[in-house]
Amino acid sequence: MKVITTFLATVAIASLALARQDNTVFHVDTARDATIAYNGFRDSNGNADAYTPKGNDDTLVSFKGNRDYRRILLGYDLPREIEDTSHITKCTLNVPKPAQPVDQDYTLTAYTASSNWEESTVDAGTKIISDKIVGSESFPAGKYSGTIDITGACQAAAEGKFSLFVDTSQPLVVFNSQNSGKATFSVDIVY
Repeated sequence: MKVITTFLATVAIASLALARQDNTVFHVDTARDATIAYNGFRDSNGNADAYTPKGNDDTLVSFKGNRDYRRILLGYDLPREIEDTSHITKCTLNVPKPAQPVDQDYTLTAYTASSNWEESTVDAGTKIISDKIVGSESFPAGKYSGTIDITGACQAAAEGKFSLFVDTSQPLVVFNSQNSGKATFSVDIVY
C-alpha cells in the first residue's frame, strides 16, 4: 500500500512539473479593418461602390439588404508570445457599442477569412476566402456590447495572423473603425 501511495505521489509531482504555467490572457487590438461592399451601385463619379476601398473610413458597416450587403473585415496579429496556436484555450471577439443606435434585436456572426489583404486596398474584388462560421451572438435592442466566441479562428491562425468577416441579421449596424480613434473591436486570447 505504501509503495502505491509513493508511486501516485511521484506521478502527481511529475505531472505538476510538466504542466503549463497558469494561462495568460492577451488583449489584442484590431491591426486592420475595413467594410467590404457587395453591390452594383456607383458613386456620383461613376465608380463602382464594390471596388472602392473603405479600409480608411472611420466606420465599419454591416448591412444586409435586398440587392446590397456589406461585411466588416477584421484582421489581427497574434502576440509573439503565442508560439503554438493549439495551446489557445479560449478566444473572444469583444464587440463594442455601435456608433449609431440600433433599435431592433440583431445577431452578429463571425466567419474565418484569409489574411491576404491590406486595409488601404481591400474591396469586393480582393480574393478573400471565407468558409467557416466560428461564432455567433444575439444582441437585444439597447444592449450595446458583448462577446463572440471565436476560439476556432484563433487556433487556425497562420503565420501569426487571422482575419474575420462579421455579418449581421439586422438591416444596418455601424461600428467605429480603428481609424476613428474610438472604441472598436478587439480580441482576448487565453493561452
